[in-house]
Amino acid sequence: MPESSGILRPALVGILGALLLVSVLSSQDISVRALDFTLSLGLDWGYTELAIPPLGTIRAKTHQTPLKFSISLKDINLERLKNMIAQEPEGIYAELVASFRYQISLFLVRILIIALLGGLVSGYILFRRPKQALLAGLAGLVVFALLIGASILTYNEKAFREPEYKGIVEAAPWLLKVADDALVAVEKLDVKLKVIATNLMLMFESLSLVGAEEATYEGELKILHVSDIHNNPLGVSLASQMASAFKADIIIDTGDATDYGTPIEGELVRNISESKLPWIFVPGNHDSPAVVQELKELENVTVLEAGLVSFEQFDLTIAGIADPAAGDTDMRVPTREEYKDAAAQLQIIIGQSERKPSIVIAHHISIVEEFTHWPVTLLHGHSHRVNIRNLGQAVLIDAGTTGGAGIRGLITTEQIPYTMVLLHMKRHGEDWLATAADIITINQRNAGFILERKLLAQPMELQAEDLEESPGG
Repeated sequence: MPESSGILRPALVGILGALLLVSVLSSQDISVRALDFTLSLGLDWGYTELAIPPLGTIRAKTHQTPLKFSISLKDINLERLKNMIAQEPEGIYAELVASFRYQISLFLVRILIIALLGGLVSGYILFRRPKQALLAGLAGLVVFALLIGASILTYNEKAFREPEYKGIVEAAPWLLKVADDALVAVEKLDVKLKVIATNLMLMFESLSLVGAEEATYEGELKILHVSDIHNNPLGVSLASQMASAFKADIIIDTGDATDYGTPIEGELVRNISESKLPWIFVPGNHDSPAVVQELKELENVTVLEAGLVSFEQFDLTIAGIADPAAGDTDMRVPTREEYKDAAAQLQIIIGQSERKPSIVIAHHISIVEEFTHWPVTLLHGHSHRVNIRNLGQAVLIDAGTTGGAGIRGLITTEQIPYTMVLLHMKRHGEDWLATAADIITINQRNAGFILERKLLAQPMELQAEDLEESPGG
């Protein structure tokens, strides 16, 4: 009995010392590509817990031991994430899983070393003898080795199919279903859009349906007006394909490339660079300085925050100004007064410029409608509905939503079509005037399309009083 007591006491001391030191020193930071995590180990029967501050936690009963494995998302490094997205997607997931598993293995080895040290230190402090201290250390090591080994043997990753939620992430089941539905819709729709683009090209080549009359005239300019892509890469791809099919000269984008204006979203629309045409972009209320900066880095993109851009090869000048909400990260619709102030600012800029615009662009109609007393073409978006009309002396055009209202539009019960407008312009003196607009509507569900031509008011000889009120007056 004395011998067993002489073994049992150091063993119990070693186990308690190991538990104490592990609970204090178990936390360890790891990095898995762009994601930084903190791993820790505690006591709770059989749970693995994932913490996503400040959204809450997700946990599941994954194993049959009294240990709790905790993983906390510490940071998302946007620069590393940007580099990762830019790489080829093949093998990234497998690489992430392999890296994560390797670092967890190192973490568990570290836990065993801490358990050994905890037992050794507690045994030496209490007994002051190397033999008892070694016995206590081995006891701590063996117990944690058994617990970790049993956890690995009984671990069931499928337990996360029925997890427990706490905090804001209680909405996670709904969000995950939304994301899953959206991804399925994207995959199916991508195939449909490619078929539509091919059919349109064949139709144009064989029937010369679009632009047949105008092709015989000298000095025609074709501009593809797109808007409100809202994070949908398919919208960008579709715009590029349609610009090629229609033989457009320039693409004008009247904003809302993203939903929340985060740099990550900016990566989703970087395939704008795949189009070789000049792409003129004016920020909308869902864009942000971070997104604008992403787009400025693309060679073919010109961002109009407040000013004019001229194309010497076409002798064309375009004026535009960003939505007042694009200056920060708040997803808001500015007041009527803010829009009028923005329009007044742009009018001053135009008045001070030697080159006068034939086209004025902004995201919201409340800005461009301040220019209807000029004989110019006014382009805007925001409403997600195509609208073409003459107002005052101007032609007012809303391209609708080229992204089908974005990823959200893929999963809504209401069908939101992809829309854009091909603008046909003719020289009239020193100006370009819009003479026709082709509305392109592509339905998501049935892969069908509608092509509608709207003839605009033909230019009349401008009177002296009109010239005085025009941008060049």
